[in-house]
Amino acid sequence: MSTQRIQKNLTVMFTDISGFTKHTETISRDALMSRLDTHNELLMPIIAHFEGKIVKSIGDAFLITFESPTNAVQCGLFMQHTLRKYNVEKPEPEQIHIKVSINSGEVTVTDNDVFGDPVNVAAKIEKATNPDEIYFTESVFLAMV
Repeated sequence: MSTQRIQKNLTVMFTDISGFTKHTETISRDALMSRLDTHNELLMPIIAHFEGKIVKSIGDAFLITFESPTNAVQCGLFMQHTLRKYNVEKPEPEQIHIKVSINSGEVTVTDNDVFGDPVNVAAKIEKATNPDEIYFTESVFLAMV
């Protein structure tokens, strides 16, 4: 049985918890899972509100697609705002800081994945993104205006 492939213009977002891998070496597995659960509980409703589709959850990272680049950027802003509010009440070791990268373009969509240059570029941008920030490409900006 072959998988259906569709070409589609989408906006792709990557999120990643900053320093998560480093924390795996310094805190208990239960504390780590608790932090991941909190991350998911805080961010998943925001993603749903802005009509994002979580394509993959890879440990502490999400790959999300949006029909609207504006929704993607607003989602990223609201994620960062929500985590800033959450972090104010927490000591540094318990805080959650994420990096958000966004790109738009034509991708190939299957039942459970998304492929193409826009995905690859968003992944590369995420690695250059600073904690608590959102980086997006010119293609996202141009698609919003």
